[in-house]
Amino acid sequence: MVLKLLVESQKFEIESHERLDLVDLTQKVREFFDGSTVKQGMLYLHSLHTTTAIMINEWQDALVDDLKSFLRDIVDDKDHFWHNDPDHSDCVRSNATSHLRSAVLSHNVMVPISDGKLALGQWQSIIFADLDGPQKRSIVAQIIGE
Repeated sequence: MVLKLLVESQKFEIESHERLDLVDLTQKVREFFDGSTVKQGMLYLHSLHTTTAIMINEWQDALVDDLKSFLRDIVDDKDHFWHNDPDHSDCVRSNATSHLRSAVLSHNVMVPISDGKLALGQWQSIIFADLDGPQKRSIVAQIIGE
């Protein structure tokens, strides 16, 4: 039996509106996936930026606020970082906190495709985190399978 592997790709543009902004990508990703003929495989999402992240979690207003608070708590904006110090770094954005917050998250996620459907749980959403906004950002999405 010979399997025919399909790869479908798309680049998404996302615009954030705050320094630390979370964006629900679930509908945009579903719209991309709905055009696919892949029945079994994986959907792969990858951010093209070092100060962003992608995660799967519940999209609920109170939890979104909690996620933002958690990220601010684990890396405090008031702390000193060498990356922000002009004597040690050429970075003019003073965005060390953004880099450090992204380091504890992930730049990519994978979602299984089973029987032609994305295998997301009832409460699971695909969430993009811009940790150094507001900016325009890019994500590459790939569907790989048969």
